Amino acid sequence: MQRRKVTLKLYPNAAQAARLEAWTQLHCELYNAALEERIDAWHKAGKSISYFDQQNALPQIKADRPEFIALGSHALQQTLRRLDLAFQSFFRRVKAGQTPGFPRFKAAKRFSGFAYRDPAGWKLMQHGGRGATLRLGSGDAALSIRARGRHRFGVEAKPNDITLTRKGDGWFVSVTLRVPESACARQRTGDQRRGVDFGINDWATFDDGRTIDNPRWLREELPRLAALQRQRGRKKNGSLRFKRLGRRIARLHERIGNRRRDFVHKETTKLVRQCAVLATEQLAPKTMSRSARGTVDAPGRRVRQKAGLNREILSAAFGMAHPMLAYKAEEAGTRLHLSNTRQLKPSQRCAACWEIVPKTLSQRMHVCPCGHTAPRDRNSALVVLIDAFNTQHTPGTGVAARPKPLPRQQGKSKSVTRETPTTTAQAV
Repeated sequence: MQRRKVTLKLYPNAAQAARLEAWTQLHCELYNAALEERIDAWHKAGKSISYFDQQNALPQIKADRPEFIALGSHALQQTLRRLDLAFQSFFRRVKAGQTPGFPRFKAAKRFSGFAYRDPAGWKLMQHGGRGATLRLGSGDAALSIRARGRHRFGVEAKPNDITLTRKGDGWFVSVTLRVPESACARQRTGDQRRGVDFGINDWATFDDGRTIDNPRWLREELPRLAALQRQRGRKKNGSLRFKRLGRRIARLHERIGNRRRDFVHKETTKLVRQCAVLATEQLAPKTMSRSARGTVDAPGRRVRQKAGLNREILSAAFGMAHPMLAYKAEEAGTRLHLSNTRQLKPSQRCAACWEIVPKTLSQRMHVCPCGHTAPRDRNSALVVLIDAFNTQHTPGTGVAARPKPLPRQQGKSKSVTRETPTTTAQAV
């Protein structure tokens, strides 16, 4: 059995929305109280309190505060697990020498929601293609909330756990499904072997010269976004109009994110359906989008230009595309090869002679002394495709990308290859 997540939009009425808000505030209160208990126990007695200690106190909490009974034991336990996970992450970062970030108290308006870890205390009933009803609680006090959304896994998928999240003015439920392996499979319609280079001028460039345009959703909406932010800046902080404009800005950001996510989903699905082998390079958007501000002693150069480049890098959603390609390639039986960027240097290496040809970011044509000339991004796509079939320590498919491996390839980097089943997956 595989686990897959789908998200449905909830449509509660006014009374149901008010009750969900009240439940979220109670979960936030429990989270903050549990955090305060851990801090006080350590400061006053030098004692560490575990998740199980706090879980065992839940019956007494419900006896003293009857309003917590309606929330359900499983949801309350998951809120305590959420705090325990925050502490585990804190101590892990301390041991690794990273910036730890101690768990903080949360305001009710910033507490995103709550979750049910087990299939108890809730029920999801599907109606036809897109309609559904989410039932929370039991008896006369239960909430039956209308939901809308769909998935491709059919009736064999069984809900396992849910997370209710508040985003802007709406509510969403993320459902984890237990799905049979056969229902996860995707149908592959082609057996192409393609190298792809992700970029900003073009979102993707292939080894055969084809490109996918970068839609630049954020750049399209920047004038409107700036106008709304200027309007809010002229309003009194905390006033009704200030909050109203804040909600409009949040909805605009949500719309940009939804359009971006939809675009990446559709394009990555096309890629894995058409390709038996897909080669690209490992990208680190977090490192690529670092600020050039520098420090007081060593100030950076061209800070505003780098800030604009960082915005375009993050808007292109490379960090979203690679995980989508990874799981979709596995479901479709596609081999996904990720080249080591730092060692291979696809944008600097010549696909014909394999020599390094240094270029600045503004140089968009690859011109090599060996005579090979090509657009920079297409040359990079050719390099990663060659690397997919000639890299040591990773199995190939038996189809050579070149007649003979070049002698300069002996010292090439170790890259990552995700091998998937050889049989083509069948759609459900």
